[in-house]
Amino acid sequence: MHIKSLIVHSFALICLLSISVISSAHADVLNIRDDAPKNYEVKKGDTLWDISNLYLDRPWRWPELWRNNTQIVNPHLIYPGDMLRLRWENGQPVLEMVSNKRSVTLSPDSNQSTKPIPINLLPWDQIAMYINNDSIMTVEDYTMLPAILTDREGTARFVDEDFVLTRALATANAANIESFEIVRKEREVYDSAGRLLGVQVMQLSDADLSVALENGNNVVKVSQSLREVKFGDKLRPAMSFDENDLTLSPATTQVGELVSNINGHNIISKHDVVIVNLGSAEVSPGMVFGIYKQGPAAYHKDERMKDEDSSAFMAFFSLPEKVEQPAYKVGELIIIRGFDNASYGWVTDATTHLTGGEIVASPRPQN
Repeated sequence: MHIKSLIVHSFALICLLSISVISSAHADVLNIRDDAPKNYEVKKGDTLWDISNLYLDRPWRWPELWRNNTQIVNPHLIYPGDMLRLRWENGQPVLEMVSNKRSVTLSPDSNQSTKPIPINLLPWDQIAMYINNDSIMTVEDYTMLPAILTDREGTARFVDEDFVLTRALATANAANIESFEIVRKEREVYDSAGRLLGVQVMQLSDADLSVALENGNNVVKVSQSLREVKFGDKLRPAMSFDENDLTLSPATTQVGELVSNINGHNIISKHDVVIVNLGSAEVSPGMVFGIYKQGPAAYHKDERMKDEDSSAFMAFFSLPEKVEQPAYKVGELIIIRGFDNASYGWVTDATTHLTGGEIVASPRPQN
């Protein structure tokens, strides 16, 4: 068994034991930060995660703190100008809304109103540019996608308004697909155990189906180009992503690995978008993970060698006693988009440099 697999399996047992103990001992305890404000006015640019961090060391427990609003996981329920107040009731912390300053702007020529914009769960203006145009597919699904061939001039590079010939989609309901996109393979993604997680692809443009030819091929129109389309790129049904699908919840028994950042680099820091080797069957958007790092093993001997001849000296270093270090919590991340065998996550906190290969598991074991 690969050494990383041994670490992950051992850590899974530690997580299960820790969760069991912590859940029974602290199930009803909601710890408020010492520097939490008694009153807070929600500002433009705030996120639900930011506000949660003001009050809680475990921001995913925000719904337990919020009063008279069981759907606070929906960020559309809090707006800039809302005034929040922290108080205590029967020894338990309560956060409630005491006033709001939501304004309605009326046009002088009509009765239409402009609704205030609610705050988001996460800073999507920073995240969207990464996850909207990148995704991970299985190798099999990517291989089955039809390729972009040529245009009527026989060229091999295409931009907006070009009509290009493609192979037909290998699906019976292709005629019912409303929108398409053109993608290009960026890289194959592997975890530290050498498991192929899939093919990371980049969206190049949208595409509109123009004509379905009798020979099974299609003519599509390139639109909304982000990059130049080339011969050999692939056509697929458009993928959609709704940021409002995120619901905050802590991971429980799931254990995986932080593979790299979204660009395949192994230098990772706070607020990076990263790849995790857990798929959509294991995780869901909004799930919070702790990030754990295990230091190198230590070696020692209880007694010094009395005989310092060369053979004894070599024997001493050939049979060292190995001491494994525990895994220490060094950060947290939130899953923001899931695929078949991998997911994208956003690093919300990191106390040290991350290099890929770190363990991701329940955020609760170390309090």
